[in-house]
Amino acid sequence: MAYTKSMLLPVICGSLALLFFIGYSLWLWIRKPKSIIINNWLSDLNGSFTIYFLIINAMDAPNQWWYITPIVFSVVLLFISLVNNQDEKFDI
Repeated sequence: MAYTKSMLLPVICGSLALLFFIGYSLWLWIRKPKSIIINNWLSDLNGSFTIYFLIINAMDAPNQWWYITPIVFSVVLLFISLVNNQDEKFDI
């Protein structure tokens, strides 16, 4: 927020994330699939990115590249996980 000097972009991003989470929860609740596909490797990496962002936000990063670089890395890792099939079926 400090770099954009605007409240609009964070509100839009937060609203989209909330909409995604609500939509996924409703899909899971209404459709009630017997199993879902998960990627353990990608799930393990998500925790690392979350901890990184918490640390950087607590330190008040000196420039915007501290925020942009992990976002780019996470997109690259998402594409790598799509190419390397490590999906598992998880029974609900």
